[in-house]
Amino acid sequence: MRRLRLLLVGSLGLVLVSALVAWWQVGKSVETALRAADPERRPLQFLPVAARAAAGPRWGGADVEAVAFTPAGLVAAGGSGVFDASGDLGNGLPTLKATALALWRGRLVVALAQGGVYVRNEDRWQELRTGWGALHSRVLAESEAGELLVGAREGLFRVSWGERSLERVDPHPVRAVSAAAGRILAGGEEGLILIEGRTSTRIETPDRWIEAVALTETTAWVVTATGLLRGASAADLRAVRQGDEVVTGAFQAGRFAALTETGTTLLRFDAAGLVGEEALPARARRLFEVEGELLADTSSGLLRRTPLGWRPALKSPAALPPGTAHVSALARLGDRVVMGLFDGGLLVGTPQGDGFVWGKVEGSAAWGVNALLPAGGVVWVASLRGAARFDGTRLEALPGPGAAFSLAATSQGVAIGYGQGVRLPDGRLLSAFHGLPGNQATALLPGPALVVGTPSGLGAIDAMRVSWRATSADGRLPHPWVTALASTQTGVFVGTYGGGVVRRASDGRFDRLVETDGLKVSAGALVAEGEALWLGSEGLGLLWRSRDGERFTPVPAALPSPIVTAILPLQASLLVGTSEGVALLSRGSIR
Repeated sequence: MRRLRLLLVGSLGLVLVSALVAWWQVGKSVETALRAADPERRPLQFLPVAARAAAGPRWGGADVEAVAFTPAGLVAAGGSGVFDASGDLGNGLPTLKATALALWRGRLVVALAQGGVYVRNEDRWQELRTGWGALHSRVLAESEAGELLVGAREGLFRVSWGERSLERVDPHPVRAVSAAAGRILAGGEEGLILIEGRTSTRIETPDRWIEAVALTETTAWVVTATGLLRGASAADLRAVRQGDEVVTGAFQAGRFAALTETGTTLLRFDAAGLVGEEALPARARRLFEVEGELLADTSSGLLRRTPLGWRPALKSPAALPPGTAHVSALARLGDRVVMGLFDGGLLVGTPQGDGFVWGKVEGSAAWGVNALLPAGGVVWVASLRGAARFDGTRLEALPGPGAAFSLAATSQGVAIGYGQGVRLPDGRLLSAFHGLPGNQATALLPGPALVVGTPSGLGAIDAMRVSWRATSADGRLPHPWVTALASTQTGVFVGTYGGGVVRRASDGRFDRLVETDGLKVSAGALVAEGEALWLGSEGLGLLWRSRDGERFTPVPAALPSPIVTAILPLQASLLVGTSEGVALLSRGSIR
């Protein structure tokens, strides 16, 4: 009997394994057949995304990219993520900045700036994982037939409800899309297309850059780089009188509402060619038409047009001032925080409650900030416009040979790394001519010798001369481009862009930290705190190496972006700058 049972169990196991293999083979054959039958259609999966506990407040961009009305009210998406009147809805999304938002069969769908499309189902997010890879979508819409339309850099895509494949309708990049009367009008950087059924037709326009489109049963409106076009059909477009300065707009209540570059006046064009003007209460960047209503993203927040005028539509989360949210450097100035922007100037954060209120620093002496250094009661600034000083009130430009990239406080004063070399506190400039591995000083570290990182390797200045150097050619650096430097009692840690981190011991020996192999260390994002180290990377986020630890380990924190660009330790928290904003992390939540 025992042998019979074993035979039965074994037979059942073989049957089960055979069934699973057959199921897998059927699935693969179906996928292969699907691709063979239609190469523009690839598999689609809905994968649940795990929610994460928030570690503290986040500040992203103030811009709004899209809005939608749900039964619970208005929802917006943009630089501060996805939110409604109740607060943040983005818990679980891997990054903060959203580029598009729509409703699909009553469910929220959002696209993220760093790629990916997500649908919200019963308060949880699911990723639309496709055979096309992570789509960089700029617009989402629902067609009259209930299809989800996805306009991305990779083309125009659509999927019907319940389908498990995503069809690419057209391979050209899409920035705007509109559907009506069974047709789809879409456009982007490479022109305008009209889709009717399975047929795509190219539409000629005076300029190929398409910024906005609106399609109705009787009219087509198109905004190009040369202004506004209108036609009885997409194939019959003509320039609209007084529309040559229009940069964006939306169709609402039978007229096309438009903005010019100034964003201070609303223009309304009707089908008869008449245009009306209306002064806006604040500078507007974008217009939206949702459920027949007109909304505007302005410097005063998201506004709604009502019979009584423009009124606040939705309170936005606390955010950085309008403009870029790509942080590049952080520094303390008393109880305040100074923030440098990668493609902007300076912001100042004033403590308020559990976080900060951010304001812009006036002045043009700093733009494209590379490094900040508190020294002598002021913050020194290295930017693409050169070096400067900020005393908390005034920003003052300093004389120098050009763009500045790094700073270090030495016993003689502040050394500044320029594109032409290192300017020492006494004014002398040392460069590759004097023995450094390169001219551009991308990182500086003070000490008994001033350590200098360049895109070509590492060197040190001692007693006004270059005392040693190291490059990838001699096998001591895993990558020649040095981006960040920090020191502890165990040696100098060297961050590189693509080779991770190595440590230079006091005897001159270089040790690779193999857990960081291949990492792109962000400029200046290697910070020593006592004997511990914080590391900011491009893609892997924030890493930590404890005082007694033997390796860098990723920190599981809800950051605006996995591209960590600046780190500032505070007393009870850690301020982390990223490519999409800044987060204040409680130390208790990240240890």
